[in-house]
Order: sequence, then structure tokens, then C-alpha cells
Amino acid sequence: MREQLVFLLQLQTSDVKVRELETAVNQLPAKLDPLRRDLAKLQTMLDAERAKLAETDAWRKGQQDQLDREREALKAAQNKLQASKNSKEFGAASREVENKRKSISDREAELKKVSAASAESTGQLETRDKDVGGVRTELENAEAGQKDQLDGLKAQLAEATATRDAARAQVDKQWLKIYDTLLSKKGYAVAPVIKGVCQGCHMALPPQLNNILARMESIETCPRCARLVYRKELLEPATPAEEPKPSA
Repeated sequence: MREQLVFLLQLQTSDVKVRELETAVNQLPAKLDPLRRDLAKLQTMLDAERAKLAETDAWRKGQQDQLDREREALKAAQNKLQASKNSKEFGAASREVENKRKSISDREAELKKVSAASAESTGQLETRDKDVGGVRTELENAEAGQKDQLDGLKAQLAEATATRDAARAQVDKQWLKIYDTLLSKKGYAVAPVIKGVCQGCHMALPPQLNNILARMESIETCPRCARLVYRKELLEPATPAEEPKPSA
């Protein structure tokens, strides 16, 4: 049974490695989400400003067309003024000319203000466009670097998965079934016993069970958490910190 315990520990170690790598592979792309959100926000603002500027340019073009028509109308009114035959016609034509001139002057002043504002908006739009381009380049570079990292993680995951599959093949089916059940319920299936205490649930085992584990003739479970248990000092070499200090 010692051999099966060793295989179970190897399987559990491999499972932990696979889960860690799967988590890393799944979480890595999300690390660039803040940058993606920043880019989307800037792009939305840029698109809105472009649409607004396009509306302004369309309005300005319409006003310019109207101004051109009013200038033609002014010429017609001036011709009418020159061709007036009496004071009544002269007065009416004079008022028409004056009204046309005022309308043209007002429209030209409005167009001048709008053109100045449009020029300023165009400059701001160019700056915003450069900002968006900078963030997009930053994201593309980050994604390219992340792809290499992701490819490396996937390669490690494939290797770890192969190691886990090989470890599973060494475990007897009866223990593999118990292992999988415990893994799904408890998160891990095999727990060491240190100084008579199960490290899965921190319960002190009955002395008789602790003695049975010492013989390593069978695979036992913890009475409390049901994990497969083993005496740590019998299967795992002690680290320097765990080795007993020689007595004086």
C-alpha cells in the first residue's frame, strides 16, 4: 500500500499543478481588460466628437450656401435700387438692401465664430486621435507580449496534464474513484498526519488508527474529514527545520 500512497501523492501534486496553470491561463487575458476598457472609452469619446464635428461642418456648409444665396439676393436688391423710378420704389429697395446687408453681416459673424470653434475642435480631435492611437499601440504590444506568455503557460499546462495522466494510470481504480470523489468535495483528497493530527481537518486521530498508519499495510481515511491519510514522516523526507535537534 505504500506504493499506492506514493502514487496518490504524486497524482495530487500533479492535480494541484494543473489547476494552478489552468487558473493562470484563464486569468491572464483578463489582466489587459482595464487597458481595453480605457481604449473603448477613449474611442467612444473620439467617435462622439467626430460626429459632432461632422454635424457642425454640415451646418456650416448649409449656412455658407445660404450666405451665397443672400449675397445674390443683395445684388438683385441693389440692381432694383438702381433701377427705381420714384421715391417709393427707392425707399422700398433701400430697406431691402439694408435688410440683406444686415442678414449677411449677422450670418458672416456667426459663421466666423463657428469656424473658429470648429478649427479648435479639429485640433483637439487630432490630439485625441493620437491619444487613442497611443493606447491602441500599447494594448497591441501588451497583447503580443501576453501571447508569448500565454503560449508558455499552455505548454506548461500540456506537460503538467500529461504528467497527471501518467500519475492517474498508476493508481488502482478503487483508490482512484475514492480520490476523485474526495477531490470534488474537499478540494484535495490526501492529507498528511503529523504528530497524530490530520492536517486536512486538524483532528487528533485515535491512537489505534495512528498505529495502523505506522505499519503502512493499508490505506486509511480520517474519521472526521474522510480524506485518505498517511504518516508524513514515513513518506516525506524531513526538511532541516523539521529534523529533531540532537540532545545536549
